[in-house]
Amino acid sequence: MSIKSLAGQTIYYGFSNIASKLLNYFLTPLYLELMTQASYGEMSTVYAYIPFLNIVLTYGMETALFRFAKKENSQTVLSTATISLLVTTISFTFLLLLFRGTIINSYVGELSGLAGKPSFYTYIVLIMAFDALTAIPFAQLRLENRPVRYAIIRLANILSTISFNILFLVIIPKLYASGNTWLPEIKSSNQVGYIYLSNMLGSGVTLLLFIPQILKIRWQFDNHLWKQMLTYAVPLIIVGMAGMVNETFDRAWFLPQFLPGNSMLVKKQMIGIYAANYKLAILITMFIQAFKLGAEPFFFKQAEGANPQKVYARIMKLFVVMLCLMFLFVSLYLNIWKIFLRRPEYYPGMQIVPVLLLANMFLGIYYNLTIWFKLTDRTLMGAFITVTTAALAFLLNWWWIPTMGYFGAALATMVCYFVQMSICYALGQKFYPVPYHLPRILTYIITAVLTYYLFSFLNRTLLSPGDVYALKPLPLLVATVFFAAYAWFVLKMEKKEFERIPVLNKILAKL
Repeated sequence: MSIKSLAGQTIYYGFSNIASKLLNYFLTPLYLELMTQASYGEMSTVYAYIPFLNIVLTYGMETALFRFAKKENSQTVLSTATISLLVTTISFTFLLLLFRGTIINSYVGELSGLAGKPSFYTYIVLIMAFDALTAIPFAQLRLENRPVRYAIIRLANILSTISFNILFLVIIPKLYASGNTWLPEIKSSNQVGYIYLSNMLGSGVTLLLFIPQILKIRWQFDNHLWKQMLTYAVPLIIVGMAGMVNETFDRAWFLPQFLPGNSMLVKKQMIGIYAANYKLAILITMFIQAFKLGAEPFFFKQAEGANPQKVYARIMKLFVVMLCLMFLFVSLYLNIWKIFLRRPEYYPGMQIVPVLLLANMFLGIYYNLTIWFKLTDRTLMGAFITVTTAALAFLLNWWWIPTMGYFGAALATMVCYFVQMSICYALGQKFYPVPYHLPRILTYIITAVLTYYLFSFLNRTLLSPGDVYALKPLPLLVATVFFAAYAWFVLKMEKKEFERIPVLNKILAKL
């Protein structure tokens, strides 16, 4: 598989991922319009917990599938992984529902808003179960290089979820108000439940679309192979769980625990502001996710070829260039992106967006670097890296949130991802050296950050003093000049690299 093939697959994965995220993101203004900050904070807390349990439910089997699947045994690996996830998901779901009351009352009740609402909890558990059951079918499509079908099913998932949201939150309330009282009355107090229900139904549609694919699997279970896969995959649970401490634990636990004051309502409101602004980093996270979907199977297959390290180094450089461009595209135009926040009370949180963009840039580079411990079967080393940074995340959030509020959580996230990336790079160069173009990578990142902060300084002092997020022509013009200058700088630096790409080659010829 060539880099061109990887780029093509990333485009397909990117299209489906970006389209689904953007479509889903358009629901955010609807949620912010209908819900209070506290309710939005409750929902954000719930959705921050879900990734933790998803990691437990899938326990690294997707990556194990890519690691062990070869042409001669791919069907055996696929069926073993599928049967394993099927049995464990059904068992775990049964236990979560069986102890529903204890879990709600003892662990997740007050802050999540689930106390006294067992149906909400059931929807959430089923969302996780359906997502776990579709993990291997999605991985199979990636393994078999079928990004088009992947994109179609992913878009079907999000379109159905959005449709159910609009049905329950917009259409049914209007019909009820016009006299159709046979329909359910959707009050502000139970809107969140219908959002969970919509998500559950969307995940259920995805599972139904995969049923024909699942039924084609040759149902055979190799116990010896399963133990090998499990030995490889279990450390990835630690990797994933510790990684989620940085990604979602700020909303799920750090902010509620460390924000000053005793008012739960105020804490929920602060979490709502933080979560809403967190979503403004959507573009860079979408690209990272799209790249990850295409790159993971690509890296494993590339490892079988000659001198794969050279290919990995080239990919990293191009990847960082795209991350830097996206960082500037979002951070320079925050006065436009703020329209998704709908209400002015969310605007104060926009100060965290550039910090979170930079944090996600470091996270994306880390994902690219993790290939060394996956290829060398040193997944325990990956667990060590993420556990170390998870401990650092606890320390920094405990230190900074009480004095800096949610900005402290954002800053802690950025520092932790930087440390995680740095440790992974240092260990990777020891156990699986890759000749990354470090001077250029650092140049692109530092220049992008300096470009933003220079624009920010000019915006505060000259362009929009007093209201840096005002939608005015002059700041937009200056932002465009800064973005174009950075893009021109990168194109000049990587002229030979981009000449291999026909469209960019034409652009370079005119410069």
